Amino acid sequence: MRWKNVSGIIIVTALLLLVSQFLIQPVMASSNSINNSCADCHRKLVFTTEEQRKFVDIRIKHLESGISCSIVCHEDKLNKSIASTYAMWSISTHALFEVTCDKCHGGNKLANTKTEAHVGISNKSIVRAVTPEMCGKCHVPELEEFKSSSHFKKLESTEEGPAPACVTCHQAHSVRVLTSSEIEDFCSNCHNRITGIDPAVPKKAEAALSSVKELQNEIAKARSLIITTKSKGENVKEAEASLESARSVLKHIPSVWHRFNLSYFETEVQKGISDAKNAEKHVPSTEKTTEPAKSPGFEGLLLITGLIAIYLLKRH
Repeated sequence: MRWKNVSGIIIVTALLLLVSQFLIQPVMASSNSINNSCADCHRKLVFTTEEQRKFVDIRIKHLESGISCSIVCHEDKLNKSIASTYAMWSISTHALFEVTCDKCHGGNKLANTKTEAHVGISNKSIVRAVTPEMCGKCHVPELEEFKSSSHFKKLESTEEGPAPACVTCHQAHSVRVLTSSEIEDFCSNCHNRITGIDPAVPKKAEAALSSVKELQNEIAKARSLIITTKSKGENVKEAEASLESARSVLKHIPSVWHRFNLSYFETEVQKGISDAKNAEKHVPSTEKTTEPAKSPGFEGLLLITGLIAIYLLKRH
């Protein structure tokens, strides 16, 4: 009987422990997971339909052109696409580096309730004209270069016509970085024969960005050559100095691009390419030059023929 009582107590205790695990773990999980209420709330509203995705693209184009969407016209679709903002952000570079909603919109990302999380958020949308200063809080070199551009001057003025801001090229939440294959079509939105705004720019922009690939390749070649030569004990300090100069150019290329002066940009890229090629030239050659073996001349052939003849005569 005692054994039955003991076994019964053990079974009951085990059941209690099992139940407690199910009760405690959700509480612990919920307390630990609330570290970014923006994401906790908005990621549940992920859009999935192709129609919603098309609407998001249309709305972004409207906003970039200064056309405000009508709530009467789009109310239902706007409600359906609430999640699009989070969905675009979640696959962006900002998400990768944990730049969350509050960095641009304000609010308290650590709050547990919607009301507390939204404290400090403006009821007005972020205006395109103020995005350079806002983005410049993190992207300081890019802002400094952008302020010297004709794009920024147009944005600051009250003149009519397209005036690009940060979100025009990078978009507000997807934060895209355009490639050389994309830049031509993108610049053509403003620079074309219809607007009359320098239609030659798109082709020049594509060529300028493509030249960066050549700079990257030359740097890679110089680096590989320097590593190989240095491992053999050779002095490569002069080559390393030229390579570092080329790397410095490449490092600042993204910010230099925001000056939107294609001639200046191309000059900087070519300077980097020249530095990289100089690095290759300054690598000391480790190969020993050996004189090519001389082929036997006429006199040598006569000597060899005579020796063979003497050998054959002796045998006979």
